[in-house]
Amino acid sequence: MPVITEELRGNLRLRWTHEGKRYCLSLGLKDNPTNRAQAQMRASVIDRDIEYGMFDPTLFKYRSEKHGNTPIKVYELFEKYIESKRSKIAKQSLDKHYGTLSNLKAHFRERYAGNLTEADCEKFREWLAERLAPITLKQYLSSIKSAWEWAIARKMIGDNPWVDVVKRVPRGTVKKPQPFTVQEVQRIIQHFRTHPEYSYYADYAEFLLCTGCRIEEAIALTWDDVTDDCSQIWFGKAYNRGDLRQLKAGKAGFVPLSKSLQQMLRRRRPIDVDPSALVFPTPRKGSYMDNANFRQRAWTTVLKELKIPYRKPNTSRHTLISYWLSQGEDPATVAKYTRTSLKMIFEHYGHYIPSKTTLPEILGDILPPGTDGSGSGM
Repeated sequence: MPVITEELRGNLRLRWTHEGKRYCLSLGLKDNPTNRAQAQMRASVIDRDIEYGMFDPTLFKYRSEKHGNTPIKVYELFEKYIESKRSKIAKQSLDKHYGTLSNLKAHFRERYAGNLTEADCEKFREWLAERLAPITLKQYLSSIKSAWEWAIARKMIGDNPWVDVVKRVPRGTVKKPQPFTVQEVQRIIQHFRTHPEYSYYADYAEFLLCTGCRIEEAIALTWDDVTDDCSQIWFGKAYNRGDLRQLKAGKAGFVPLSKSLQQMLRRRRPIDVDPSALVFPTPRKGSYMDNANFRQRAWTTVLKELKIPYRKPNTSRHTLISYWLSQGEDPATVAKYTRTSLKMIFEHYGHYIPSKTTLPEILGDILPPGTDGSGSGM
């Protein structure tokens, strides 16, 4: 079939079939008469090469110099994207990108990025959907779409076939666990304090449950983050899987502590404390706490012995926020000291905010005197 010129989202591309395989070449040209003439010239070159047996299946020969001198493979493009992000994102996000890269390599192998069609991307989505939950699938595909946008801005490729594919993936939801009750919080802390094997972690468990901080923030705390009188603490860094990073401006800040937490920290702090020492180090080596190890051993054991339904340690944050709101605290204050957005508070915790508001009695002024509003009239 001859090479045809078509428009996609305002840009021109060429499409054709050769030896049973469909090809698509994005030109990176806006749709106007001048560029259409240029596209037709490119199409004629491809038609001629097919006729004389000189067709280049890599499409390198037919690419505009505007889009680089070397065709780039799918996995190579994503590798370059990862490298551009390496110093800007947390290790956990970097690990997710490498997971995405592995899937791209497994599915597309040696395919060139500039040759991918929306149909190719849709097949990849279907293939990946068999392996991942919807919310993870959405994250993977969104990062791929971002990588293609990054590559387009650098003239590596012409268009982005992932845009509509990502839109078709349902966002997915993660149901928040039931927060611990006040009684459960008290029992957990007390059981840690008297536990023959895991009492070392009692202060750490109390801190998580009573501050609602993110686990990676608690792990990263050093004594120079705590004020001299232990009345406030600065959350400004986070540690996760070997990666220590500074928190973004909106996530960092001082938090005033309850009297019980102040007492616990004063009791815990050594007399000649090293300001750079960790507040909650591991018991043996004094290094950063391993959250997975704590969760699998100490946390799971304590909850099991108490016969409390299992929830992960990060439920401590959900517990503190929901309890604080239920006590009538201003949502803006809760958002400030848990270092999150007011929008997130209302979206995820709005049902914990007490309210005496009811719908207005719209019929109150028109009901006939002496009636009960039943409508019987008798």
